[in-house]
Amino acid sequence: DSCVSWSIKTFCLPTAWSSMNSRDASTYRELGQADGEELQNPVLKSSGAEEHAKGVADEDQAAEVELAGAKLIGGIFHMEHRWKVGVEKRSVYGAALLSPQLARSLGWPRELTVLVVASYVYLAVCLLLHGWMLMFIDKEERVLDSFAGQMFLCDFGAHMDSCSSEEDCLGPGGTEVTPPRLYPWGQWTTRNFVRESLKSLFPDRVDDIMSNVDPGEYGLESYTCRMCCCIVFIISILPEMKLCFHMARLLWYVPSVNQTWVALNKDADREQTGVPNNWLDEVRIQVAGMSRLWKLINALVVLLPKTTLTWCTARAGIAFLMETAGIDDILVNSVSLSFLVGLDEVIMHALVGEESGKLLEMCEDFALDDNPGKTSLSAEEIQQRFVEDQRLSTWTSWMKAIIGLGYHKGMNLFIVVAVFCATVGDYYVSNCDWSHGRFVSKSMYSPRSMSFGVLNAFFRRFSPVPKEDEPFWTMPEADG
Repeated sequence: DSCVSWSIKTFCLPTAWSSMNSRDASTYRELGQADGEELQNPVLKSSGAEEHAKGVADEDQAAEVELAGAKLIGGIFHMEHRWKVGVEKRSVYGAALLSPQLARSLGWPRELTVLVVASYVYLAVCLLLHGWMLMFIDKEERVLDSFAGQMFLCDFGAHMDSCSSEEDCLGPGGTEVTPPRLYPWGQWTTRNFVRESLKSLFPDRVDDIMSNVDPGEYGLESYTCRMCCCIVFIISILPEMKLCFHMARLLWYVPSVNQTWVALNKDADREQTGVPNNWLDEVRIQVAGMSRLWKLINALVVLLPKTTLTWCTARAGIAFLMETAGIDDILVNSVSLSFLVGLDEVIMHALVGEESGKLLEMCEDFALDDNPGKTSLSAEEIQQRFVEDQRLSTWTSWMKAIIGLGYHKGMNLFIVVAVFCATVGDYYVSNCDWSHGRFVSKSMYSPRSMSFGVLNAFFRRFSPVPKEDEPFWTMPEADG
């Protein structure tokens, strides 16, 4: 019995166990072939589901990025074309335009009527101060400098390194301009005064004084620095020029009928209606229509003076910079002159009440009739308009890109160049003559009096400064 039992444990049980495992494996293969995916490895099945979900997520993310890009392009496109007009914020010009329309919309109540009067008073203060400072700058250049015996700087000393002859670099003193003999106006006049004084004290030694005492010449230190500073100055007043243009667009595009500029804000929370601190949140101020009479008043009282002062600031500033000889002086002056165009904001911040500034901040722009921002677009329409149409794949798209680069992106640069050429050209035409390949000062005549008024400053073509008949300085010849 023990032997039989040992044989069964040794030989029979392993064989039976092996046979059972073989049948189970065969059955598993048969079931797997019959049922397919139901008996697959659960680890492989989970990995495939994750890859599929990741692919779907990547596609959704790509679609979201594409839609975000389309909206970004559309937003930039909307900003470029400015399908809305509004009043100027943080300026007495904007307050003078807005406050009368608010008072008119509400029947001229006492509080708003006082605000209108104050706005016009501060507008007058701004115009007078700005105009007077421009007049004094012009008086310095056209009257006081002439009494001091100063000629126009023009291009004296501008190209001394490229002179081919003495006549090409002749200075206002009648000698050749060289770097060691170049001085600003103050030093040059002092050196000339010393020489003339010595000649008067020692008349018997005039020849020795003339040969040994050299006053040098008056001229420009750097022509390139002068042009760069003039361009920087024009760039600094470019925003003010654009504000004039935007105000003109507002007066042109708003309806020519009186409409209310005040309404209740329907989206505001009215739970605390009785608390005055929250009342302004419940009011909506928006640019609307105004009658032709109000358009004419705003054009004559606000737009025309602002545009005139902006142009006169550019002209007077360029003339002032063109008459500055030293590099350090012209660098400082190009920056300091820009405070004139910000005078309206300084007055608004310092003198005008806080309520006017708050009303200007609350005032919403007027959307034009052809404003595409009024129309809601679907995601497919947005992608079609600002993704598919933006691809540089055809000649038409390339032409649109070139036009956009020149008109929208390059318009500001074009304005700067145009104003620069106009103002610098006005300086040369008014004060200089062309001689030996360069500009030299015209003959200088002393004014007959110190009087210099508004007409002389702003309408110089029609109201010139009375001058003497004989010049006190003329351009000397080369042998003089």
